Amino acid sequence: MKVNQFSLLPVNIKRVLERCKVPYHIDEDFVLTDFETLPMPEDFRFMRCTFVALCLQGKGSYNMGTIERDVHPNDIIIITEGQVLGDISLSPDFKGIGVFISNEYMLEIIRDISEVTNLFVLSREHPVFTLTYEEVDVFRKYLDIIKIKVSDQTHAFRKQITGTLLGGMIYDICNAAVRITNTTDTKRMKAFDVFERFVRLVERNFRENRNVGWYSEQLGLSSKSLLEMVKRVSNRTPNEWLDLYTSLEIRLLLIHTTKSIKEISDELHFGNQSSLGKFFRAHVGKSPSEYRQKKS
Repeated sequence: MKVNQFSLLPVNIKRVLERCKVPYHIDEDFVLTDFETLPMPEDFRFMRCTFVALCLQGKGSYNMGTIERDVHPNDIIIITEGQVLGDISLSPDFKGIGVFISNEYMLEIIRDISEVTNLFVLSREHPVFTLTYEEVDVFRKYLDIIKIKVSDQTHAFRKQITGTLLGGMIYDICNAAVRITNTTDTKRMKAFDVFERFVRLVERNFRENRNVGWYSEQLGLSSKSLLEMVKRVSNRTPNEWLDLYTSLEIRLLLIHTTKSIKEISDELHFGNQSSLGKFFRAHVGKSPSEYRQKKS
């Protein structure tokens, strides 16, 4: 089934808050809730936030684009921005708990762009994987403490401390996934190896170089081979990855520094400030000034 993401209703924090009563949330940036409170969509939805959940009981399945994923007890589910979700089916005894995190809050939680991307890569390569009993226990302890902090309306740093706890939880999830990655099907290992080397190369060089041909040369591949392997693993093209890194970096610089838009434009080697503005609006939907003002 080919789904046009631009015609789909989005899943974001605002819509979650409008459609169900959740006991734990912070503005339109964060929600923690049980599956029982969530209305399951009957058609496909376009994700505009990150969703991390744990299956506690029962079983379920869902489609991510055209691929069906099965879920069982102790499975962690990771769905990030830009993915298309649908065909959700849960057993009558299904129980689970999960968090929704807005894109802006995610950038506040994890300030290193490579770590933001690691979660994104993990959600593509291993959107569902099984935690050990010890890892499940740690995950649930994180959520229990987060519930306490979110509920404390008098805490002067309620949002910040919740973000710190979420950051720790995300790092622990990524760490748990290392053993999964190490046992990946060997038939996918070559493409994944190329993809991983491409991403690391992008991390080091995207600020100065966003030419896909240069990356394929550095990896000793044709541009066509690089495109095929990167898309096979991540469902994104090399150009889309370069655009993602660039737009994330601009957001991080706008949120966490006082650099002027011209200084950011120069740092990322745009031809001029206007070129950066056009790029940012095309990928984020706001001008850099509007984005910074909203986050200030």
